[in-house]
Amino acid sequence: QVQRGRHFCDVRAAWLAMARVATGTFALPLMDMGALKPVSSALGRGSGACLGHLSEPVLQLSAASQPQGAGGALWVATALSGAVVLRSLGARAGRRGRRLRQRGHRVRVQAEDNEFGLPPKLATMAAALRSLPSDRLRYQQLLAMAGKMAAFPPELKTPENKVPGCLSTVHVHASLSDDGTVQFEGDSDALISKGLVALLVVGLTGSTPEEIAQVQPEFIKASGITTSLTPGRNNGFYNMFKLMSSQVEMLKGSASSSSSTDETPSAENDAGKGAAGEPCFVPKIYSTLSRQKDALATLEPGVVKMYICGMTVYDLCHLGHARIMVFFDFVARCLRHFGYKVVYVRNVTDIDDKIIRRSQETGESVQELAGKMEDEMRKDAESLGCERPTVEPRATEHIEEILGMIETLEGKEHAYAGRPEEGEGMDVYFRVRSFGTYGRLSRCNLEGNRAGARVEVGGGKEAPEDFVLWKAAKEGEPSWTSRWGPGRPGWHIECSAMARKHLGETLDIHGGGPDLVFPHHENEIAQSEASTGKPYANIWMHCAAVRSTDEEKMSKSLGNFVTIRDVLKQYSGEALRFYLLSSQYRQPLRYSEDGLKQAHERLLKMYSALRGISVPADKESPSAVLAESEQGTRFNVALQNDFDTVNAISVMAEVSRELLNLQLSEEDGSEAARAGLARQLRSMGAVLGILQDDPEVVLRGGSDADADFEARVEGLIADRAAARAARDFERADAIRKEIADLGVVLEDNPQGTSWRVGTVAS
Repeated sequence: QVQRGRHFCDVRAAWLAMARVATGTFALPLMDMGALKPVSSALGRGSGACLGHLSEPVLQLSAASQPQGAGGALWVATALSGAVVLRSLGARAGRRGRRLRQRGHRVRVQAEDNEFGLPPKLATMAAALRSLPSDRLRYQQLLAMAGKMAAFPPELKTPENKVPGCLSTVHVHASLSDDGTVQFEGDSDALISKGLVALLVVGLTGSTPEEIAQVQPEFIKASGITTSLTPGRNNGFYNMFKLMSSQVEMLKGSASSSSSTDETPSAENDAGKGAAGEPCFVPKIYSTLSRQKDALATLEPGVVKMYICGMTVYDLCHLGHARIMVFFDFVARCLRHFGYKVVYVRNVTDIDDKIIRRSQETGESVQELAGKMEDEMRKDAESLGCERPTVEPRATEHIEEILGMIETLEGKEHAYAGRPEEGEGMDVYFRVRSFGTYGRLSRCNLEGNRAGARVEVGGGKEAPEDFVLWKAAKEGEPSWTSRWGPGRPGWHIECSAMARKHLGETLDIHGGGPDLVFPHHENEIAQSEASTGKPYANIWMHCAAVRSTDEEKMSKSLGNFVTIRDVLKQYSGEALRFYLLSSQYRQPLRYSEDGLKQAHERLLKMYSALRGISVPADKESPSAVLAESEQGTRFNVALQNDFDTVNAISVMAEVSRELLNLQLSEEDGSEAARAGLARQLRSMGAVLGILQDDPEVVLRGGSDADADFEARVEGLIADRAAARAARDFERADAIRKEIADLGVVLEDNPQGTSWRVGTVAS
């Protein structure tokens, strides 16, 4: 019931009754009575109005939202994302509220009218701020809102998401939901501006792009926010709103681009009409372009055309390269497991400034160095269990296609020639501002963007953001003949030309490392779409970097890398592969010896679970095997959700534990149960590219294990067994310790004692 009392308990009862009227629910959180503080008797004469904190935002009710005839008296709960102001719109609020509820009315949420085009939630918040009597209280409410914001993902702290013109560091990011509304994320390193970030992030999230386009940022002044609460006492708030609006415009552009390809067959309806058969699952994949998980809809039914940017071959591959190779090899395997035919193209960049410099240092020709390092890269990939891509094109074998694309761009006035500062011939540049949607992948802002080039810029450029398509030849460098004189291709144009030749004008999936989003992939989109007039790729996937520290990615240029060969001196390629697949691919992976040891131990335990079980070669595919069990279904569902290896491996660990428990069982039928589970575990491993070797060989150190070492361990195990039989347990424990010191783990079970190597054998 609602009463015009003078005590806090009456206010609590009033608020709770009104909340029930508005929402029809009894599950709302109660106010913390210890946090209640009087605001002003002027808010509602005799109403006992107060300010209290809630664990969840609620709603605002106004007279305009009442059913006909309800009058103007209604309690209003104004949401401030964790802080609620209560006030009365009339002296008879209690009776009117009860009557509304008794009549069964549902009161809809509606913000007060405003002149700044605010969507309902933001209008509600602005009105509540305006009703507070001082900046001090407004500041408290802004901080309360900031505390409700989700943590800002580190990978989104990019230059294109940074708000310019703020003394503090402010980041905001927009993404489009399936229902067409915009979701915002934000953060700041200063408390005051963080509150204002929260005001826009919370207030605009859930609005449509059209609603956001109507908002006038001047509402902030009308809300009672003075200059003392603006970030840096400058135009930071307005710059933040401008950036958020531009991000929304880019999202609208991306959505329009996607809708323009409606003629693309739906994988859900048409996949399987091609050579691959009908896919068992249609995965949802996070696309950097849309900033959301999109269902895979292939251009050709049942066939996935995937292009991945490969290595620049001038040195041995490090763990960052390993993660890219392993992850996209797994993606190809997984898509085949789902029933797709996969055409997987991964290029080799065999002409580049870095290759030229290294060849000059070693005295080799560019061709010799690139060929040698390409062979070493392939050996590394094989050691990690990676299958060969369908096609591995080299840049130098596609000069004709590259020149043809550049000529097309020049004919359409997207490219122009300029005289270089040195060398023969002419440089050719892409005219970035001729491509209207440049920046939609990386969300970059051309106004603050420097030249998007990997190498030094020549002197013939029209604008700093233009990037090189063809580089005039310099003395001592490889070159090819062109209409602009001798030269060689720029870095970005290579991939566009190779992808088009081997996969067509539009790709289903394009992927690579996180550092390629800008400028490489942004430039690929511009030059490819400007050339063909068609979308370049439907889904963009980026596998996050391996970091040597929390903040620094592993890179040859930084000199902080660990090569694949370094790790393989102590661990198997399968252990490294398992380590790289054990984390979420879009999150940076901080390399550590401890993490690698733990992954190796988990892998060995899975092999231990398979030990001694005869699993004949399955004529059925892994997808058919896994469809037979609930655990197999959960494994598939995890991978269908953006290739979630973390949860897929969790299911594998569950199956492994069941197998290990059955090893200790002597019940009838346990052997048959073990065989069935082992078949499941091996099928899961086949999708990830692991658990396909002989368990006994793996557990004893691999095919090159020392026979004398094995004999020594077997002898110690026999001595231990004899000591246990004689009940000399002290001697048995001493032998077990001696075996452990050799890096060997003993496993006792009803069938006897077996052994395996530990994570690092001595």
